[in-house]
Amino acid sequence: MKKNESAPPAAAVLGAAVLTGFVLTLLLMAVCALAVLLGALAADRIGVWADLCLAIGSLCAAFFAARRSASWQPLWGIAAGVLLFGCLVILSFAWFGQPVHLSRLLINAVLTIVSAAVGGALGARRRRRRRRKK
Repeated sequence: MKKNESAPPAAAVLGAAVLTGFVLTLLLMAVCALAVLLGALAADRIGVWADLCLAIGSLCAAFFAARRSASWQPLWGIAAGVLLFGCLVILSFAWFGQPVHLSRLLINAVLTIVSAAVGGALGARRRRRRRRKK
């Protein structure tokens, strides 16, 4: 007799993954800002470092969401990346209140979605598979 495996709710799948990606992104950005302040990184490359931090955070969020989900793992990963991007956009609007450059916002959105797709695919491939007992 088969046991019915209930899929975890969306909040359980995305909540921890997005929170992890959000915290990781902000920590990486803080480390890069400190490195720029100390002179270890060039100040004219801040945009590149911020994009790299965003991509790593999105990839990790998507990876963890895909590993926690029961089905459609890559799509859960992309959803985690989109939610992470949304959280960062809301934070930047609320915190900084500076004018928005639409081209920069679109570049960051595409970067987030691409890295989330990669993270979702990696998370789906690395997911532990349960073996059936015969």
